[in-house]
Amino acid sequence: MTSVCVLLSCVAALFGTAVLAVSIARSASSTPVIYGASLVFSAVTFVIALAYLAMALPASEASALVLPLGLPGLGSHFRIDALAALFLVIVYLGGALSSLYGLGYGRHEHAPHRVLPFFPAFLAGMNLVIMADDAFTFLISWEFMSLASWAMVMAHHRDAGNRKAGYLYVVMAGFGTLALLLPFGLLAGADGSYGFAAMRMSEHTPFTAGLVLILLLLGAGSKAGLVPLHVWLPLAHPAAPSHVSALMSGVMTKVAVYAFIRVIFDLIGAPPWWSGVIVLVLGGGTAVLGILHAMMERDLKRHRQLNETWNLMCDEGS
Repeated sequence: MTSVCVLLSCVAALFGTAVLAVSIARSASSTPVIYGASLVFSAVTFVIALAYLAMALPASEASALVLPLGLPGLGSHFRIDALAALFLVIVYLGGALSSLYGLGYGRHEHAPHRVLPFFPAFLAGMNLVIMADDAFTFLISWEFMSLASWAMVMAHHRDAGNRKAGYLYVVMAGFGTLALLLPFGLLAGADGSYGFAAMRMSEHTPFTAGLVLILLLLGAGSKAGLVPLHVWLPLAHPAAPSHVSALMSGVMTKVAVYAFIRVIFDLIGAPPWWSGVIVLVLGGGTAVLGILHAMMERDLKRHRQLNETWNLMCDEGS
C-alpha cells in the first residue's frame, strides 16, 4: 500500500472519529475517547509523513492516487511529495500535541458537544488540503477546513464577542476561498485543466504569473493573517478553546503558507523577481504592526496569537 493510501486511511479514521463524536458527545466518556483517538491517528500520520520525508524521494517518484469523486471526468487527485510530507509533519505534530492537551482541557469544557465533532474533522480537512493534487479537491478541502474551524470558534456562541468573531471569520474565509478560486481558473487556462500535473506542464505568461501571485497573497494571506487582511484573526483565534486556538494559530497558518508555496513555486515555477519585493514589504509591515499591537495587548491569549502570527509573516517576508 502506498503512502498516500495509508494517509488517506488516517483521514478516513479522523472523519469516522468526528461521526462518532456526534453520537457520544454528551456522554461522560466522550472527551477522552475523541481526543484519545485524534491523538493516536495524529501520531500515526506524523510518523508516516516523517518516514516519507526521511526517504527524500524525487518529485518523479511522489506517491499519488486518483479517486472516482469530485468533478466528472476529473476525479479527486491526491499526491504526496517532499513538500507535502514536510507540512503534514507540521500539521500532525501540532494535532498530536493539541489532542494531548485536549484530554485534560476538555474536562473543563462546559459544552464539549460543540467542539468534539469538529476537532478531528478540522485535522482531516488540513490533511486533505496538503494532499490535494487538483484545484477542485484543494478548494473543497480548504473550505471544509475553514468551516470546521469556524464551528469551533462559535462553540461559545452565547458570548457576543464570540459571535462577532465568528461572523468576521466566516466572511473573511469566504473572501479567501474566492480569491483562491480565481488563480486556479487562470492556471487552468482555456483547456480547463484543473489537475495540478497539467498546470505544471503549461506555459504561463508573466502577466498571468503576476496576477496569480497577487490573488494568492489575498487568498492565502487572509488565512495567514497578512496585513491588511488580518482583521478577523485577533478576534477569532482567542475566541476558540485554547487547544483549538493553538491548532489554528500554530498549524492552520502554516497550511496557508503551504498553499502559497505550492502554487507559486511548484505550479507556476520560478516567480518574477519583483514578487519577492512585494512579499517582503507586506511581511515586514505585518510584523511591525503585529508587534506594536502585541506590546499594547493585556490579554495574554491575544498577545500570544498576535506575536506568533506576525513572527510567521516576518519570516515569510524575509
